[in-house]
Amino acid sequence: MRLLKALYEHSKATSDPAFVEHLASGTGLTELEAHHAWSYLKDKRLIQTFSIPHTARINAHGIDAIEEAEQHPDQPARSFPAVTYNIVNNTTNIGTAVNSPVQQTAGSSQPDQSKSASTKKTFIERLTSRTTTLTALLVTVTALLAAVPPIRKAANDAYCSVISCPTASPKPSIPSPSASAAPPVSDAPAARRFTFDSFDTLDGSRAKSGTISQISVSIVDNRGRKPDTYVAEWTWSGSGGTQNGSQTVVVDLKSASGATLESLTFPLDRSHCYYPGNPQRFAGDLKNAASLVASIQVSVTAVEGRQGRC
Repeated sequence: MRLLKALYEHSKATSDPAFVEHLASGTGLTELEAHHAWSYLKDKRLIQTFSIPHTARINAHGIDAIEEAEQHPDQPARSFPAVTYNIVNNTTNIGTAVNSPVQQTAGSSQPDQSKSASTKKTFIERLTSRTTTLTALLVTVTALLAAVPPIRKAANDAYCSVISCPTASPKPSIPSPSASAAPPVSDAPAARRFTFDSFDTLDGSRAKSGTISQISVSIVDNRGRKPDTYVAEWTWSGSGGTQNGSQTVVVDLKSASGATLESLTFPLDRSHCYYPGNPQRFAGDLKNAASLVASIQVSVTAVEGRQGRC
């Protein structure tokens, strides 16, 4: 009970664990008696113990036991049924059931600040010492593991100096691709398709003769194997109500600067009114390289000759 009381007072000053031998002198216990008391309180679950032997901190059960004894000094405490706890004139009287008191002054049960600081310092020093030891052990193991490959190589060299060891054939080197090598160029023809918006065609009197739509021109780059080619397509409808006569579709191939590279001309089929429309398709060779073509311009000449009504 005296050791528990000392731990109780110690907890008021700090939450750090205490070494019971440091509290022994203040409780009238020898160091051996303090160790026995520590074991007893541990078994009673009145203190919290730690990995370092004989260190402890009072827990909730221990606090309840002390405060219960203080509130009922003439009754045996439940945790210590054979002990009574009397406080008279700032003096603690602890007696057994046969009333053999042992006096302990309240002032002597609380360690001073210097003892608390010393206890804390000793506890930290022990932890630091163990940490240093573990660190040194880890460094040693790491160095040993790092030395394993050289040791293995030295043993192998010694063995091969006595017994001829087969020499491993070098692996054939795989040539790395040259950084300056350009990717292979495909010889397959490359086609580009240009489209043009629908518009109305005009007759000789500048009236609507019909509508040309679905206009597209495909330019094919044949990679020098043969002349580059084109395919021109459209659909014409005599929606203006006329037929016959002649009209010409003109496709201008434009460069990136807008200059006309060449003009392709095709006859517009006006042999019928062609409701709702008549598709036409023309193909041929280009005079210029297909790679120069950047856009197209499409127009239709006015009707020439005799035209009739649909």
